[in-house]
Amino acid sequence: MPRALLSTAFLLSTLFISCSKDSEDVVEGPAAPVAETLSEADRVGLVWSDEFDSGNAPNPANWTYEIGDGSAQGIPGWGNGEQQFYTNRPENIDVANGFLTITARGENYSGKNYTSARIKTQEKFSFKYGRMVVRAKLPSKSGTWPAVWLLGNSITQVGWPRCGEIDVIEQRGADKTKIMGAVHWFDQGTNANAKYDKEVSVAGLTTEFKKYTFEWTPTVVRYFVDNTKYFEMTINESMPFNDPFFIVTNIAMGGTLGGPIPSGFSTDKLMIDYIRVYEN
Repeated sequence: MPRALLSTAFLLSTLFISCSKDSEDVVEGPAAPVAETLSEADRVGLVWSDEFDSGNAPNPANWTYEIGDGSAQGIPGWGNGEQQFYTNRPENIDVANGFLTITARGENYSGKNYTSARIKTQEKFSFKYGRMVVRAKLPSKSGTWPAVWLLGNSITQVGWPRCGEIDVIEQRGADKTKIMGAVHWFDQGTNANAKYDKEVSVAGLTTEFKKYTFEWTPTVVRYFVDNTKYFEMTINESMPFNDPFFIVTNIAMGGTLGGPIPSGFSTDKLMIDYIRVYEN
């Protein structure tokens, strides 16, 4: 073969091998999550929602921030031995691409080793009875305690637990394969704090978005994950669950349900696509 043709063949083969190698080295990361759009069917019976589809922070018409470690509220550690300092910084909470993201971080801040965020609809939105739907992906690391929950409006008058608490989504820091629903109140019969809850294993809680549904009537509360019921409790007039409640969401670090925090903890996230409240 002539020298010119040999040189051309060599160059072509080299380019082919190089291109093939480059193609083999390309590794695609996980696909970015896609927010679900509020459809016409989703609007039927809807009384309130936050789709987190505008701005870069929680909508101030819907939410206010809880700031600090609970000391200013007279409950250091937020009454649960929590280890974080809540902030309103974009490093801890932001809205982008149709999602609310709360980020817990390992860092020294205001005398604490961890930061996070907690927001609430108190004095902006509350409801009594109905159906609440949340689409969310939970944090995966030990020590994180994510929650979407409800507190009675009467908390400023009677305090906790007399005001009542309803945990729509809650997860232990030590077991990321399970989800928990719970209710808390003050039992007048026993003159003591009362709690009833149920924990269930669900695949993909920290890797996929799940749809959490809470149904509330004058006589019963029900909990669902992806339309499968896992918890039901009868309520009555002696309990505080016949009054309006407001919404709270956060990631706590450590504490009662967060448990031990691994050394070297860096960051983890709770991502929420939407929160929707419907009439019964």
